[in-house]
Amino acid sequence: MVDQRWTLTYDTMATGVKNYGRESLLSLGNGFLGWRGALVTNDFSDDSYPGLYAAGVFNHTTTPVAGRQVVNEDLVNLPNLQRINIIIDEQPLRVNAETVKHLKQTLDFKTGTLTDSFRVQVDDNVLHYVDITTVKVIDPVNWHCLGLTLALKTSYEFNLTLKAEIDGQVLNQNVARYRQFDSQEFEVTATKPGLMLLSTKTTAVDIAIAAQSSLDVAAHKEVVVEATKLSDRYQLQLAPQQTVTLSRVMAVATSLETPGNLATFTTQTIEKQTFKQMQMSSQNYWQQFWHEKDVHIVGDDAIQRLVRMNIFHLNQMANPNANSHLDVSIGSRGLTGEGYRGHIFWDELFVLPYYSANEPTMASQLLNYRKRRLQAAEKNADFENEVGAMYPWQSGMYGDEQSQRIHLNTVDQTWIPDNSRLQRHVSLAIAYNMWVYQQISGKKDHLENDGLAMLLAIARFWVSKAEKVAGRYHISGVMGPNEFHEAMPKQSIGGLKNNAYTNLMVVWLLNYVHDLEQQDKTAFDLIAATVGYTKALQDKAVMMRHQMKLSISSEGIIEQYEGFFSLKSLDFQAYKTKYGDIHRIDRLLKAEGQSPDEFQVIKQADLLMLLYNFGARQTEALVTQLGYTLPSDWLAKNTAYYLARTTHGSTTSRPVFAGIYVALARQGQQVFEKQAYDFLTEAIGSDYYDIQGGTTAEGVHMGVMGETLAVIQNDYAGVDMLHDTFRVMPKLPSQWSSISFTQKYHGVTIDLQISHHHVIAKADKKISVIIAGEQMILQPDERKEVKYHG
Repeated sequence: MVDQRWTLTYDTMATGVKNYGRESLLSLGNGFLGWRGALVTNDFSDDSYPGLYAAGVFNHTTTPVAGRQVVNEDLVNLPNLQRINIIIDEQPLRVNAETVKHLKQTLDFKTGTLTDSFRVQVDDNVLHYVDITTVKVIDPVNWHCLGLTLALKTSYEFNLTLKAEIDGQVLNQNVARYRQFDSQEFEVTATKPGLMLLSTKTTAVDIAIAAQSSLDVAAHKEVVVEATKLSDRYQLQLAPQQTVTLSRVMAVATSLETPGNLATFTTQTIEKQTFKQMQMSSQNYWQQFWHEKDVHIVGDDAIQRLVRMNIFHLNQMANPNANSHLDVSIGSRGLTGEGYRGHIFWDELFVLPYYSANEPTMASQLLNYRKRRLQAAEKNADFENEVGAMYPWQSGMYGDEQSQRIHLNTVDQTWIPDNSRLQRHVSLAIAYNMWVYQQISGKKDHLENDGLAMLLAIARFWVSKAEKVAGRYHISGVMGPNEFHEAMPKQSIGGLKNNAYTNLMVVWLLNYVHDLEQQDKTAFDLIAATVGYTKALQDKAVMMRHQMKLSISSEGIIEQYEGFFSLKSLDFQAYKTKYGDIHRIDRLLKAEGQSPDEFQVIKQADLLMLLYNFGARQTEALVTQLGYTLPSDWLAKNTAYYLARTTHGSTTSRPVFAGIYVALARQGQQVFEKQAYDFLTEAIGSDYYDIQGGTTAEGVHMGVMGETLAVIQNDYAGVDMLHDTFRVMPKLPSQWSSISFTQKYHGVTIDLQISHHHVIAKADKKISVIIAGEQMILQPDERKEVKYHG
């Protein structure tokens, strides 16, 4: 019997965006390749989207829209190399909701294997059907390789033709609203038996795809080579109840990560591989992986399965074997779809802490992506008449800004201005990721290798941007994570003033930079000179650390940005009655001819994101450092105020509230325990249940996957690795009996088993820790148990 806690299983046929979403969730990956979970028998349609992506492979297209040339940089959907065309008595087999009579799709997290089993009615005769089972794997070790098998069993006698194809005629069509743009991303440059060569049209990335197939019974085989399609064609006659199995081994390589002749490399690679070898490689890899990185929860099997699904996806999006050879980071949808065109956002902030605590080498590899694009960030700043490093809101291949100036409102299909590029806080997220990596790993390798230059260039941008007015430093022309507000009401120029999240993150950054200066003044001054972080800017930074501007009400509510308190209130219930789903109320308002800039409506409460980043204590310390005071109940008041105005238009919103409510429950306010668990439950299932009504079709949401794991491990289990000592202070939900997992801290592997009144800890090296308020030394392999009152 299959353990549902270790699998993702579907047993009904779905259509439309619902099936697109399933295919995203059933994706396989290994850091380099991402392979959507479409049935191998299907081409692109409104109900199915086979997709294959290679990390870092982007292309630019240009399309005239609204009187201007719109340039898009897209993660490229590569040729469909999984297509198996089944022809029975010269009639193509139709596989759709009408013909499929039984279906079971199972993604096994333990082995990294996707198995699809389905019965297809061939014609009007109910006794004429075929049973098909496919098994797919991506090799996580030999990371250029992927493979599949297809077993077909017949109920009656017929002539069968199997065509195992590489289809080079595909377009980027995963996202419906993008289809009106030019979607031809590559050109096929050569086809040979078993080999297709192509090149992206504008970025000139060369790609080779090699494949070889075999059949387990005698058949007539023909290799068909066309200009944009390759086929291994098998013809044979099947007897009733006979089973035939096709095996297919494939390899993908690009000029970005593979030197030399790509055709030779891919051809030789598949000659050395068999499907069974890849299957065993995947099984061994994931078995070892789960031994070290499982998060085992007792008491809620539904949460347990989704936790493992999220861990599985996060570790398909990045892989230590592949990423050491790649110049990439992780897009907001990983390699599971074409949402946001595969671009890299601030969402890295939600997963770098996870990687730092579980696979620090991989976290280090991902940080390199940003360091290598420092010059591009400086050019971005210069283009906008700024100085220092201004990292783009949307980054792709080169690190230039990929955000558009207009975007499509899907409610009324109109093109409207897009100011999202003003979310300059992405550079603060990059600095935060560097700090988190340093705090958790204990390593300073990035600071010694261009990392300090990057941090000081980011600091130069913010210090230069700030202006002093009436004794306080102000920052204008930015947006916070709450993307519903792009400008002040009735203003044609985008950007807000004194966004609290941004201003406090700047103060934190300048504190971080100050600490680094104290550690090695000579190295600091040398790097500062190379990036233009002058003595005058450093002196200004000292003042900014204590004089940044915030607005705080008499009740202790920190204003989200200057002027937010004066915005109009909105009757949320009236809009729910009118529209039902209002999570994207910004689009609804714009379709009505109104602007969300005029209302107190929030996509995600960006002020509260500070609490996700730092916790309540450090957030309050930043506010106090600026000379402001907060009431003792500021956390509860601010949470209630912003929750009442938040529609959770982003999946990253709910985990923030979940973590805060755990913190409030720790203060003795037990009424918040249920709210915390409700937010966690809804957030962790946001992709599985597709709570945003179709967005999972465009790829899974990497950010919410990392966030929910942080809530579980850092808030509920109470692990804190960001404040100089490894600490554990649990506050488990009543639904759980226990939780156990492993973390890496300063080169030490620490195993934790936590129940409601006990913490058992074991480390592989000597380390000082604080568990439930008690400081102790863990000796190597010594098992210590600590009692606490949860």
